[in-house]
Amino acid sequence: MLKAVRDAVAKVTDPEYPEVTIEQLGILERVFSSGESICIDLVPTRSGCPALEIIRTDVLAAAKDVGATSVSVKFCSDPVWTPDRITEDARRILAREFFVVIRNVDGSSKCPMCENSELENRSDVGSTPCRSVSWCAECRNPIEVIRR
Repeated sequence: MLKAVRDAVAKVTDPEYPEVTIEQLGILERVFSSGESICIDLVPTRSGCPALEIIRTDVLAAAKDVGATSVSVKFCSDPVWTPDRITEDARRILAREFFVVIRNVDGSSKCPMCENSELENRSDVGSTPCRSVSWCAECRNPIEVIRR
């Protein structure tokens, strides 16, 4: 049962990025049993993220769809989520489908349209608390950047 729940929960997609799973985003931390219950630990990208309750509901539904009856979902503060948890395939999907890129540790990022690495920061506040907005002068596109 534990493996079936883990597999089902790993396929839950993020409400903001419907082509990317919570596993690919590094939100799914672990699935384990505690007595008769199945416990699911998730790492939020940001505390207060408005998508957290949707994710919790979707994770509970996925676990129950495979027969789990007693399930708890907890958002953990340790470990802390960072963009480094995002898988490479998710990074490609985010860039290609959503024009969202991950800022590198050194602060750089590339435009997903033209690969220009000279993005100009336009706003520290993006469409969600976890993103900022940059501008690519090369192809003249706004690019959302997942913040560290």
